[in-house]
Amino acid sequence: MTRPADLLCGIDIGSDQVRTVLARAPEDPAGAEEGMELEVLAVGQAESRNSVQHGEVVRLGGVTDAVRHAVEEVEQTAGVEVGSAFVSVGSHTRRSINSSGAVSILTPRNRIAESDVYRAVMAAVPRDGGTAWLRPPFELLHALPQEFWVDDLDSTDNPTGWTGEKIESHVHLVSCPRDTLHRIEEAVNAAGIRIERLVAAPLAAGYGVLTGEERQEGVVLLDIGAMTTEIAVFRHGALRHSDLMPSGGRAYTKDLALGLKTSHAHAEQAKRRYGVALVEKVPEDDYFEIHVSGGGYPKQWRRRLLADVLQQRAESDLTKIRDELGSVLREIPRTMVLTGGGANLDGLSDVARLVFGAYVESRGPQEITGRRDLAARPDVACAMGLCRYGLLHRRRSPAARTRSALLEMGRAIGDGLRRVAGRLRKAQ
Repeated sequence: MTRPADLLCGIDIGSDQVRTVLARAPEDPAGAEEGMELEVLAVGQAESRNSVQHGEVVRLGGVTDAVRHAVEEVEQTAGVEVGSAFVSVGSHTRRSINSSGAVSILTPRNRIAESDVYRAVMAAVPRDGGTAWLRPPFELLHALPQEFWVDDLDSTDNPTGWTGEKIESHVHLVSCPRDTLHRIEEAVNAAGIRIERLVAAPLAAGYGVLTGEERQEGVVLLDIGAMTTEIAVFRHGALRHSDLMPSGGRAYTKDLALGLKTSHAHAEQAKRRYGVALVEKVPEDDYFEIHVSGGGYPKQWRRRLLADVLQQRAESDLTKIRDELGSVLREIPRTMVLTGGGANLDGLSDVARLVFGAYVESRGPQEITGRRDLAARPDVACAMGLCRYGLLHRRRSPAARTRSALLEMGRAIGDGLRRVAGRLRKAQ
């Protein structure tokens, strides 16, 4: 099998499934960062089999097997070899904060160079002894610029070429324990795949299902998986907030198993076949049958009872997210997008609309060709976003890397960057 250079592979390591998307980059992207359609060649998936808990790799061998099987599926479908991939980091141990920093312009005639912008971004990264979330064992995963202020007068997403005496940067920082990242690397490498870049799951999901216009105008993204819900808020083209709630589709199933007095397997089946998260959408005389614990025959239940259990869980989780966002954001965007496998639950968008008072839509990947059916597959949103992220990561010229929320520090060049950063700090 051949390995074309324009192939992009995204591997989303989830608590329930490992999903892969193999895509081909457009021949002539014309340098555009928005509206780039990727041609999807194949999609693969394999069960994690309890090897991932709340996004954390707990059994290396199980994840390696799942990655290998999911990659083999796309290789066989597309007839190509996958040698490298962009891989998600969805661990509940991940941390993120917004930070700022400022530097003086050192270049002649105070014209801002790319090196000045780099120093401004690094100035926003807490130094040794700073906030605990970035001390060992935590390691910087992303440094995502939001905007830059030149001489406290004008803001821009790229001050290169401007003139001024000082740049202040506003940056979204994401960190994760080193051991967490190493376990992901070890599991994927053991499957014969080289990791081009580890990417925070909410960032990847945002580039899988959101348009550039949505990220610019402001949107809340909830990526609902089996055991976690990834939370991301975009505005003015940049990631303004990211977090993770340790609750997802399995929490709904667990509530149903308790409420209906049945097994987890039967509860999951009932959720998929009869589940609606809004009671008023279910007719009063609608019934279904399900096996109960210790009984040899199925029992008949009102479907509204099932809907009531699901609605209570949805309201509880969404209210927690709303309150958390309200505590850290001045204003919550009035547009919300639900994605991930959990977004398939009927009525969930209606509950989110009631809780947030926002326009809510559930969807899968956007701006794709080849497999347009994936637009109705929220479960592959993150894997698809990893491919689009990878395209921008590969093709952005050094001068443009400071421009958008995809600028990476830390893991992008590993320990070498930390040594460079240390020398820069000493020079200031």
